[in-house]
Amino acid sequence: MKKTLVIYFSLSGTTKAAAESIQENTNADIVRIEPVEPYPEGYSNYSKVGMQQMEAHADVPMKTKIPDLNQYDLIFIGYPTWGGQVPRIFNSLFAENDFSGKRVLPFSTSVSTPFEDTLPSFKEAAGGGVKIVGGFRYRDEAQVQRLLKDNKSSSSFLGLE
Repeated sequence: MKKTLVIYFSLSGTTKAAAESIQENTNADIVRIEPVEPYPEGYSNYSKVGMQQMEAHADVPMKTKIPDLNQYDLIFIGYPTWGGQVPRIFNSLFAENDFSGKRVLPFSTSVSTPFEDTLPSFKEAAGGGVKIVGGFRYRDEAQVQRLLKDNKSSSSFLGLE
């Protein structure tokens, strides 16, 4: 039986809380991706660096090693929204790991950016071989519980066929 994995990137802790909520409600394995070069402390400091990376289309190498994806069928991928886009570290995540044949369910954390606005940059980072199944903007644990309960067999949310 294939398992579920949650992969996330978080600096402020918001995406970490979202990922842990999903992990707890799905019994998934969980991995936090981290860059080789750490971001500076404090929102105003790391957001400045992150936006510079976005503008420069910079490569952000990962120090995290992702487990063998062959053991997973569904992979949740969580990210904060930076300027309406996924952080540049996700380009490295997808370039260094083979997600082909996996169902990938992205989730974002943002105060104001709708999830749908982040999809173009997520799809660009992921490339053409990734099967994206649904997705959502995280608000709270109750929302995750409702989504999982209401969409337990939904092809639009979990990609079940």
